[in-house]
Amino acid sequence: MSYPAGAVVTAAQPSTAESSTTHQPEASPTYDAGNPESPLQHYDDPKGLTLQVDFAWSKFKNTISEKSSTGQLTPLYIQHFRPLKPHLKFDYADSNKQFATSNVKYVAISADVTINNQDIAVKPLSRWYTKYNYLSTALSPDGSTAAAVTWQTNCSLKIWDFVCLDANQLPLAKFSVNIWALTEVGNFHFDKSAQEISKAARDEIVVMGLTLLYVMMTRMNNPLNLLGSIFGKAEKVGTSEGTEMDTKKSK
Repeated sequence: MSYPAGAVVTAAQPSTAESSTTHQPEASPTYDAGNPESPLQHYDDPKGLTLQVDFAWSKFKNTISEKSSTGQLTPLYIQHFRPLKPHLKFDYADSNKQFATSNVKYVAISADVTINNQDIAVKPLSRWYTKYNYLSTALSPDGSTAAAVTWQTNCSLKIWDFVCLDANQLPLAKFSVNIWALTEVGNFHFDKSAQEISKAARDEIVVMGLTLLYVMMTRMNNPLNLLGSIFGKAEKVGTSEGTEMDTKKSK
C-alpha cells in the first residue's frame, strides 16, 4: 500500500476534472462556506511558520523540519511508511516517541487517524474531488468544542496544494506538494508564526496533510478505490448522530 514521496511522480495528474476544476487563479481566497462543492480559489503562501517535508529513499521515511528564514532546518517529526496497519506512523524527531498513526483504506475513500490517543474519522465531502472534513478540537475556534475542519485542493502542472480551512472556511495552513519531487516532497505553510501556533494544532495539520496526500495517491494508483468513489457516501461531519462517533477517545 505504502507510497513513498517519489511515487508522486507517477501521479502527476490527479485527474482531468480535478486539475481543471479546482485550480482557479484568483487574486484572493474566496470560499462558499455553505457549499462544499464550491471550487477552492487561489491561496497565496502564508507568511508564518514553514515546515519542509523531505523523503529519504534509504530509510523509506519523511522528515518534517521547521525551516528558518535563513533556510536552516530543524527536524520536528518523522513519518514512517508501513505495508500493514497502521500504514503511516508519526514520531517526534527529538524523542522518537510515536504520537499519531493513519490508516489508508483499500476500497473506501475515507481514512482513520489517531493523534495523541484521539481517534478521528476523516470523511469525504465529495466522491470525485479532493475534499475532506472531520471534527477537531485542536483547530476549533474556541479550542475546546469540536468543530468541522475542511481540506480542499488546488492543482497545477507542478504543485498540488492541500489547504486546511477552519469551521468558518478561513485558511489555517497549506501543504504544497511538488508533484515531480523525488526527495523534497513539499512544504507546510502556516498562516501564523511558530510562536502563535499551538503544538496540538501543528501536530494535527502535519498528520492530516500527509495522510490526505497518501490517501489521494492510493486512490489514483489503486483500482479498488474506484469502487469506493462509485458506491461510497460523501458526508458532512457535525451532524447530531455523527459527532460522538467522529471524535471518540481511544481506549
